[in-house]
Amino acid sequence: MAKSSSKSLTEDSLNVIERKAINPNGHLGCLYDGIRDQIIDETSANVQGQWLPASTPPQCEILNSIDNTNSALRPTQADSHSSSLPQWYVTTSTSDKIDQHENRSKQRLSSQLSVPEASSTSTLSPSPPLPRDDTTNILLLGETGVGKSTFINAFANYLTFNSFEKAESSEPIVIIPVSFIMTIGDHFEECTVKFGEIDSSNNENFNAHGQSVTQHCQSYVFTRNNGDGRKVRIIDTPGFGDTRGLDQDEQNMEHILQYINNLTHLNAICFLLKPNLSRLNIFFRTCLIQLFSLLSPTVRNNIIFCFTNARSTFYTPGNTAPLLKTMLASSSMNDISFKKENTFCFDSESFRYLIALQNDIKFNGEQKQKYEMRWSTSVKEANRLIDYINEKLTVYRIEKEWQSIKHAQFEISYMIRPILETIRNILRNLILHKENLLNEYIEINSKPVHVAANHCRSCKGNVKQVGRFWILYPTQHEIRNACNMCDCTLDQHVSIDYVLDYKCSNKLSSNLQNKMTDILNKLCDASAKIVHFLIYAACSTKDDPFLKGLKEMIREETYICEMEKSNALNLQLAEELLKIESQYKQQWNKVKLAQGNIDLPGVYKLIKLISDYPTVHEQMVAVKIRQKMMLEEYEYEADKI
Repeated sequence: MAKSSSKSLTEDSLNVIERKAINPNGHLGCLYDGIRDQIIDETSANVQGQWLPASTPPQCEILNSIDNTNSALRPTQADSHSSSLPQWYVTTSTSDKIDQHENRSKQRLSSQLSVPEASSTSTLSPSPPLPRDDTTNILLLGETGVGKSTFINAFANYLTFNSFEKAESSEPIVIIPVSFIMTIGDHFEECTVKFGEIDSSNNENFNAHGQSVTQHCQSYVFTRNNGDGRKVRIIDTPGFGDTRGLDQDEQNMEHILQYINNLTHLNAICFLLKPNLSRLNIFFRTCLIQLFSLLSPTVRNNIIFCFTNARSTFYTPGNTAPLLKTMLASSSMNDISFKKENTFCFDSESFRYLIALQNDIKFNGEQKQKYEMRWSTSVKEANRLIDYINEKLTVYRIEKEWQSIKHAQFEISYMIRPILETIRNILRNLILHKENLLNEYIEINSKPVHVAANHCRSCKGNVKQVGRFWILYPTQHEIRNACNMCDCTLDQHVSIDYVLDYKCSNKLSSNLQNKMTDILNKLCDASAKIVHFLIYAACSTKDDPFLKGLKEMIREETYICEMEKSNALNLQLAEELLKIESQYKQQWNKVKLAQGNIDLPGVYKLIKLISDYPTVHEQMVAVKIRQKMMLEEYEYEADKI
């Protein structure tokens, strides 16, 4: 009876998700909140119904692929606002200390933050195939404990060594440190087998049982041994079904979506499963739904399925197959192919055998023969998988396929700090203008950080004078489980993508007050609309990130006034920021009362409007460069390990 009750409860839960997520036409319903797995409330539903138009405009171009070519990067175009704005506002000419790589990246990225006009048709034309020498990107998803890291290690060896004898006589490729237990001898003594260096900065955590071993997305690149020189990039992801609960699963999935958002293309999305499961993890369905909240329906054609430990089921999906078919059918996802053609079965025991040899564990001839047979079968499947992806699948180009609420959510989140810093700097220069200091203005220069950095809200940093203003320079904090700089709690720390430097210039400017005030009002108005979208349509947060950041700025200016005696201009700045807070709240209330006066293309137009302001634009370029750096930081090439 207990088992029957448990089954009924699971089925009820799945049915609830299906009702929430799938509309009567079999598509993802616009009222589904994939992050919280809930329906938007009734008030929000009136707004939400306006978000998805009949047309499918092209997606805002997503930059910073970790692709090997620069074909997606176009030369910088002149900003349409530059000619009408003063030099102090164009600002952000990058510091001379920024290396040539950053300068080139800024030039390439500068023109690509704009959002293309909405398409007049809802038909998505297929993307042309990538050049033959392009890297094959495979996103790997699966439940915690399914063996993604072991699969990646084994897969790299399958594609590298031409024969089992060559693999035996060579040091195995271990791009992810491996650790497992083997029983040896007549009395089955336990032996822990390890290979590969494990250090504090590694992406793997072997000590927390039931938690995802992989801590964040990381990519691994290796070259096939077939002579064409084409590279394969497998993107390892945190597993779902984490013992820390659904909240951790949702955080992991949000991280995965953000990672995808910074790619230019995917060749395949691979779900890794074990055969003979008694039931599928409930988050598997949610994972699919959330993927489709960011990517267009055409990505369904790029989904493939791989099974580990498949020797026990004669290299078939076993009992997992009917469960998977039922789940896809019940979720109105039966247009996702699940056939022999896009299903691949492996056994990683032959890879473990290679690792055991490195640990001086002995095997007899019969055992070696069995491992050789498993190796041969898995190598054939690995080559069949790559050939299927390259020859049968159309490359899914993320940056040109689709506009979505999830993508807009990410773009808006990246913009909050650039908007706030732009507003504060406009206020500084308006105050200088008000004081009749017409030949003085403050320029800000943005520079992406080279390592993961955080600001601590409790640790204020250093106050320095720039012209007639005092400016707070926050200290960069590094976090690895805990902050290395202070004892403050982790929730007091905010990650940053770039740092700002300031310069006082004395170039003559005149008749700028009206222009600056106009820009200020437009930024405040647009911010209220996009944050309303963020809260009520994307449902990504309950808190207002703009208002939260604005209050933090007010606290910073108040702190400066307490620390410095000659603080007249900073006192004015604090007062002006309070006025902006009041203006923003009034505009927010107007937007809230309007209830649904903006649709998704309208949100993208606001994103473009904001991005076109040069100070915001240059900070966004720094954000994009940092995102590209992060992808590169968490990438390993097999031939360089």
